[in-house]
Amino acid sequence: MRRRGIVIIGTGRIAAVHALSVRRNPALELTGFVNGFEAGDLPQSIGVPCFPSLATAVERVRPEGLVIASPTATHVEYLMQALRFGLPSLCEKPVALTRQPIVEAVEAVKAADIPVILGFHRRFDPYRREVKDKIVKGLVGSIEHLLQISRDPRLPDRDVIAHQGGIVADMIIHDLDELLWLVGRPPERVHAALARNADKSPDEVDDHDSVAAQLEWEDGPVAQITATRRAAHGFEQRLEVFGSEGRLICGDPMISPVVFDGAEATRLPRRHEHFPDRYQAAYQAEIDHLASLLAGRAAPISTILDGLNAFDLVERVNAAAGRLPVSEGLSAAGSS
Repeated sequence: MRRRGIVIIGTGRIAAVHALSVRRNPALELTGFVNGFEAGDLPQSIGVPCFPSLATAVERVRPEGLVIASPTATHVEYLMQALRFGLPSLCEKPVALTRQPIVEAVEAVKAADIPVILGFHRRFDPYRREVKDKIVKGLVGSIEHLLQISRDPRLPDRDVIAHQGGIVADMIIHDLDELLWLVGRPPERVHAALARNADKSPDEVDDHDSVAAQLEWEDGPVAQITATRRAAHGFEQRLEVFGSEGRLICGDPMISPVVFDGAEATRLPRRHEHFPDRYQAAYQAEIDHLASLLAGRAAPISTILDGLNAFDLVERVNAAAGRLPVSEGLSAAGSS
């Protein structure tokens, strides 16, 4: 089997997750990284080169596909370069932190007719895909209510928060995209509240750590999202879909199926530590999908247009909560 070369843009945490997945796929070969600032330890630990630009990487190792896992502000720039080089790509979410660059990216991808996958990993998760499949088959009947619970184990570093565009754009965007995917259309009404419960320090980055949102479709369903950036019990993401014929419950998979049951206590196994562990299979499925796409056997499951639709819903949630749009919030944070 001929292995197709992949270059990863970025050398941070999510780049490391994708690098592992690329190396596990027998049809792909990780041939390099791109980082215009500093390479860090990742490329050396794997034993592949890190290039200062995508143009240099293309010249030196001639990749057949890209994974764009650099900071959000650079996604569209690298995506446009990928299109010029004719390279199909997997791009991390969000596409950008303002709407117009996302619109331009959607138009450019369409004009170039080069496939791009957007990294909404829940769409690739086998458990979430099982939920979607059962909905499509009509198992729950007409959907009347959806409940999403999302909790991270700890607050991100504040220097990271300052560049994420807020909890809705960074974290809740996955819940919102999942709703668009499961329901199939945007809601008519959005209600939301943001709060600072875990982080009481001065608000120099204009962010929140807790979210409560309700989204309503004219003819049903109603969806509710509850989320927080800090949970003492660990990483948690649960979903319930309630319908006229029954309900689907997608709980948290545990590290082990073994439960200790004794005279004085019952001990459940731990949850996965964070999203790279919980969604390892989903990230692998993303890369496997990229391999199928490069081989001409698939079309993108999650697209740049999905990213635009999710961004628009992010802005509606922020507006309902009385928060500045993402771009204005970043400006305010940068000026404080």
